[in-house]
This record gives sequence, structure tokens and C-alpha cells, in this order.
Amino acid sequence: MSGGSPVHAPGTRVVLQRFNGTAEGPPDGKPADDYWRLIGSSGTVLGPANAQGRMLVRFDEDVAARGLACHNPEPNSLLIALSDLAPAA
Repeated sequence: MSGGSPVHAPGTRVVLQRFNGTAEGPPDGKPADDYWRLIGSSGTVLGPANAQGRMLVRFDEDVAARGLACHNPEPNSLLIALSDLAPAA
């Protein structure tokens, strides 16, 4: 993805504003998939966006310790939609 906003550059510090475009998860969702609990958390962009418009973000906190599934090779990292991120203050 070329010409993206600086918030999307690898190495940029970001804050999760929402997850999958919403501020709240489904009421019947599994606890291990409740990534909405990370809203407000900071992290670092690790690479460019993929074909689906998501980028790998490594969060500062231990994602697995919060009971969330984390299957990426980089610890504490999740694929996050570009539109769900804001620059960290």
C-alpha cells in the first residue's frame, strides 16, 4: 500500500481506537476473542499493511496474559485494520 498515512509506517507508535471498526464486541463472543479489551492500548507497527488492509501491531502489554488468543509469530502482536489505529500521543 503506497502513499499511506504516517500512522501506518513500520516503527510508528499507535493506539487502538476500536477493533474491526467498532468500540464494543459482540455480547456472545468468546473471551479469548474479545480484542475490544485492548482499546486504548499502545503498540508499534511492525510492517506494511497486507492485502486486506491490516498491519501487524506489537502491543506493549502481554496480550496472552489478558486471556486473548495471539497466533502470530511475533509475541503480543495482532493484525489490526488501518482504520482502527491512531497515532500515539
